[in-house]
Amino acid sequence: MQRGFLRIYLLKLIEEAGEEGISGYSLMKQIEERTGFWRPSPGSIYPLLGALEEAGVIEHRAEKGKKVYFLTDKGRAGLAQAKAVKEETMEGVRRSIRVLGELFGEDVVDDLSAHLERRHCLLPSGLRSALSELHLLLGDILSQELPPKKAERIERIIRQTIEELRDEKRD
Repeated sequence: MQRGFLRIYLLKLIEEAGEEGISGYSLMKQIEERTGFWRPSPGSIYPLLGALEEAGVIEHRAEKGKKVYFLTDKGRAGLAQAKAVKEETMEGVRRSIRVLGELFGEDVVDDLSAHLERRHCLLPSGLRSALSELHLLLGDILSQELPPKKAERIERIIRQTIEELRDEKRD
């Protein structure tokens, strides 16, 4: 998952936790439960929580030997801004679709919707889930600064996987 999206997701979950707050472990569990397949690693969550705290958007309180995180006023403002950007982006997409409909007729809009739905539905649910998990994992990997040896290992795994998938496609 892209670091920016994970950042916003964490802020959203921390906001939902309210006055009780939420631990890093609980954040990982909630993401896994809500997505149904993806559990961010501690190596992704904890450095990001530290950066969010350093930026002043969250704060923590020690409870029973663990850190429980809360949103600050600055964090609430940042989350509200992210929601506004999302709404602006979605409105831009809706306007573009309406313009396409005006230019080329409603059939184009219907075809676009049907095409997106068809592509999504053609895949068995297990494969859809695995591809979504892979997409998020790759985004997570891309957001990290990798040591050269680790980057080489990951590249080797990806290239091997690409070859295996090409072989499957040919069969």
